[in-house]
Amino acid sequence: MDMNQFEKIIEEAFNRIPRKFKKILEKENIRLLPRESVPAAVKDKFKNSIVFGVFIGVPHNKRSIFNIQSEPTRIELYKESFVMAFTEQEEMETQIIKTVIHEIGHYFGFSEDELRNYLV
Repeated sequence: MDMNQFEKIIEEAFNRIPRKFKKILEKENIRLLPRESVPAAVKDKFKNSIVFGVFIGVPHNKRSIFNIQSEPTRIELYKESFVMAFTEQEEMETQIIKTVIHEIGHYFGFSEDELRNYLV
C-alpha cells in the first residue's frame, strides 16, 4: 500500500462518520493526518504495542478557556503499523476505519475502555 492508497482509505472512513459528528470535526478543524511511521515519542508511550493511530489534543468535552495547546488538535494514523499487522487489504481497510472511529471517539471524550466495549 502506498501513501495515496492509505490517504484514500482514511478519507473513505471519514465519509462514513455520521454527518453531525463530521460537522463538529470540520467546524473545529480537526484533521485526520496520515503518517508513514510512528514517531519515537509515541512508540515510547505505547511500548510493546502496535499503534495504529493517536488523538492529539484536548477532548471536546474537556475544553475550556484554561486549556493551552502547543500544537493543533488532530488525529494521526500510521501506515507502517497497518502494513505490519495485516497482509489482506480488506482486513487493513477495516482496521483503518475502526481506528478512525476510535480516535474520533477520544476527541469526543470516550475513554479507552469505553471505546473497546463499543468497537468490538
